[in-house]
Amino acid sequence: MTAEAKITSPTSRRMQARIIDAVIDTVAECGISGTTLAQVAKRAGVSQGVLVFHFGSKDALLAETLIRQNADYLRLWSVAAEATDPLARVLGLIRADFSPEICTRRNLALWFAFWGETTARPVYRRLCEEAERDRAAAMVTATTALTDRHGGPEPELLARAIDSMTDGLWLQMHIHGPKMPRARALDEALDHLRLLLPHLARRI
Repeated sequence: MTAEAKITSPTSRRMQARIIDAVIDTVAECGISGTTLAQVAKRAGVSQGVLVFHFGSKDALLAETLIRQNADYLRLWSVAAEATDPLARVLGLIRADFSPEICTRRNLALWFAFWGETTARPVYRRLCEEAERDRAAAMVTATTALTDRHGGPEPELLARAIDSMTDGLWLQMHIHGPKMPRARALDEALDHLRLLLPHLARRI
């Protein structure tokens, strides 16, 4: 039985959300290998037995945390991907990457922790690859529509350049902390887009 199947009431949903929050905080502070059920239980204010009942094991709890974080990210960027204007769609996807809902130091620490474990943990690799594939496809769709209408670089190359810049800025935010605030990172991502699309720079 999956964790989702065990949710039977609003109280259970709230408890599981609290547990997931505790996992994120613990992984952000201690890394995946340093995270224990005892630490998560203490942060969440529940017993280890409750964690085992809802999630089964530490590995299952960590995987469920990644699943839910990826789902939150998907919900956010999917809204941006629905914009009818191609430039607005590309800009929306970039802004989603630096939104306060997603681009927080704890979330970045969580994702980098999981990305660092993808070689050793096939389940993490699969979940990360699925999330990356869907998001990359959305950007390629957006850049294809953009270049069809306005011209510019080859769409897939443009999409990779945009997303590679975001990846680099996320890494700088993760490493440098307050020295690279979210607003500055977004500004740099938009400056980069202006360089890639000089004929549209005034609209960016």
